[in-house]
Amino acid sequence: MKKYLWLSPLIIITAILSLSHPSIADQDMIDWNKIKNQSIKLFYPGVVSWDFLISNDHGLGGKNIPKGKKNCVDCHLRKTGELDLQVNGIADGKLMMKYSQKSFEPEPISGKKSFLNLHVQAAYDDDYFYIKLQWQSQGSSWNNAKLSDGGLVDRVAIQISHANYDKGYLNRYGCFVTCHNDLNSMPESPSKDKVKGQSYYGALKRDDVRLYAYYTRKGGWADFKKPDDLKMILKNNGLIDIWKVEFNGKSVTAEDGWIFEDRRDDEKNDIKAEGSWDNGKYTVIIKRKLDTNDQRDVQLKEGDILILGVAVHDENTSRRRHYVNLPVTIGIGTDGDIRAEKVKEYK
Repeated sequence: MKKYLWLSPLIIITAILSLSHPSIADQDMIDWNKIKNQSIKLFYPGVVSWDFLISNDHGLGGKNIPKGKKNCVDCHLRKTGELDLQVNGIADGKLMMKYSQKSFEPEPISGKKSFLNLHVQAAYDDDYFYIKLQWQSQGSSWNNAKLSDGGLVDRVAIQISHANYDKGYLNRYGCFVTCHNDLNSMPESPSKDKVKGQSYYGALKRDDVRLYAYYTRKGGWADFKKPDDLKMILKNNGLIDIWKVEFNGKSVTAEDGWIFEDRRDDEKNDIKAEGSWDNGKYTVIIKRKLDTNDQRDVQLKEGDILILGVAVHDENTSRRRHYVNLPVTIGIGTDGDIRAEKVKEYK
């Protein structure tokens, strides 16, 4: 079993989690009490997508974003740190878009909360990156495994990419660059027959359109850029990693995937995760090697600044009915909105 010391001061770290099964935190003996706990406010976005962000319905934003001007936080994060968004009107379905007068949420959920506070901590050592996520919840699918039959599984998914890929704008607009009106369950989702008839999806025997990065298309879901163009974007760090942890009763499962021209599971699962629900709160810890030597993983190293996009499904929801965040940065051993602190192996 590995043991770790903090770099400064040097203190033997003790495991703090008391889970009923072997814990990745216990194995690596990370003391999360020594790592800064950062709170991020997530919000309910309704049907807001990349297409909305660049449309007349987004007002000045619809004109500035296609030109690479203005970030989400420029207009929607106050100096006090509070979000400047009309989320209550989105959640109850009463807020309408300015130009089209379409509802931001055509199918509101009665009593849906507008915001969710997520607590984030991050750490790394010579070999691994760790992230811990916590949020208040009733623990619906933890306490009722049958909810998984209907896909109503409490879960968290995080998107990670390098902040230096400015052309992708993940650093400016977060996970909205992967969300589109033509995805499953979104208002302009194409028919299953139409998807199956498209060459890319037909070859995969798929009838669903999942998350994709807008910069892999010339137009909508079926209008792919040329293979050589996609290779160049991949080479320039256009890949987005996605790690998902979900609760099927007391069973916790983790998926390692990627988003680029599609959302797909990785052929090799490079993440380990654990989770629990206790005292009205979910806790998730994810561990991944900094360098996986996998072309469909975002490779990490000390000094990197990452962009973090989060989606939390809670309160018996599925598909687009999640909470998301404005983009935040994680600095691996360097400054960011969240700083991943280094732990050192003790031999």
